[in-house]
Amino acid sequence: MSRKLLLSAAALLVALSSADTLPQPVPATPPGPPLYQVEVLIFAYRDFDTSEERFAQSTPPRHPDEARRPVPVFDESTLERLEPTPGAPADAPPPLGAVEPAPDAVDALGFRILRPEELQLTAEYRKLERVPTYLPLGHGGWVQPGLPEDQSQPFDLAKLGVMNPAGSVRVYLSRFLHVTVDVSYRDTLHGAPAAAPVGGALAEIDIAPHYDLVAERQTRSGELQYFDHPAFGVLVKVTPVPGPARATRPAA
Repeated sequence: MSRKLLLSAAALLVALSSADTLPQPVPATPPGPPLYQVEVLIFAYRDFDTSEERFAQSTPPRHPDEARRPVPVFDESTLERLEPTPGAPADAPPPLGAVEPAPDAVDALGFRILRPEELQLTAEYRKLERVPTYLPLGHGGWVQPGLPEDQSQPFDLAKLGVMNPAGSVRVYLSRFLHVTVDVSYRDTLHGAPAAAPVGGALAEIDIAPHYDLVAERQTRSGELQYFDHPAFGVLVKVTPVPGPARATRPAA
């Protein structure tokens, strides 16, 4: 073997050995799904007429091209005319159902409860408190990843401290954002249990009626959706979380 060939082989070996010590490029981490802030505001109607026909809303059939359907509109005209109550304390307590979470606590499903200062519908909640027609039942929200329908999970309202209505709200992302409400309201305003009979006598017990609200709707980012029932209503607002951060689903 010639001297020139030996020198070439030696140079190749040195190059190969030094390549192992060079910094290797870090593989790019695929971006996670987009994050959305979901906020709910639930209230009952004090003047609900129990003689009205009772019904449970059902999910309308989905159009093949997912065309937007006309939806009920929440009339905020009464609320907009309201002025702050004179002498009302500035440091009013947080809205019912607004749970103070641990900082940046994300559960196994990717949900993070919003802090009271992150809520966007606090002013609407305060206005509802001052209108005798309405009874606020709960207010809170969470951050979640925007996942496809087959991967999304419903959010239990009990995590917000809301026990009546009981149920869940599910948000998923396909061609459009979708919101599904599945709640059951126990109307203790108009059907509270009667007092126990005196002396052990038998008597009918007036059980508080339950009303179900099951509905699905397409929505746009930042659009306030109103799910209506004669006994109560649910407002839902879905807002994209800005910034490069993306949801990471912790291992179960």
